[in-house]
Amino acid sequence: MRTNLLRRALVALAAVLAMSGVAVMAPSAAQAAWDGQHSVTIQVTGAGQNLGYADGWIQFNGDGETFRYSVTVCRQSSYTPPHLTVSYNTSSWDLDGTPVTTHYMSGSQTSDDGPCYGLTTTFTGQYSRQGLNNVYFVLSGNTFVNGNNFTVFTQDRLTW
Repeated sequence: MRTNLLRRALVALAAVLAMSGVAVMAPSAAQAAWDGQHSVTIQVTGAGQNLGYADGWIQFNGDGETFRYSVTVCRQSSYTPPHLTVSYNTSSWDLDGTPVTTHYMSGSQTSDDGPCYGLTTTFTGQYSRQGLNNVYFVLSGNTFVNGNNFTVFTQDRLTW
């Protein structure tokens, strides 16, 4: 008799929980937390001019295999808009690493705040790679040197 009452009470409790939307679930696998944001600032210059500027952040997941970033790039005196290349796992024998993406500026968003005067674009991304050691940002701008020699200049930042 006592077992029967206990069983009925448990069934009633389960019904009340089900109707109230409360679910009893097994805990899900824990996800690694994001580390703090690291600053990414790049100024590319060439032929005595500021060509492009980038400012933003990168953040790594505690699992060591995922990163995300947000970097605002602005055109300064570059003949064509600068572009930002993102790679990972650079080394002394492979300075470019493995390219993830190249961001090209587009649109008409402009800034009146220094050092960004002119076209400004914010690029974001998130990537997961096993064996992630570092992330490499390269900002490229261009101008004419000595009158008619079109020249590309780059500046980079390595983060880990």
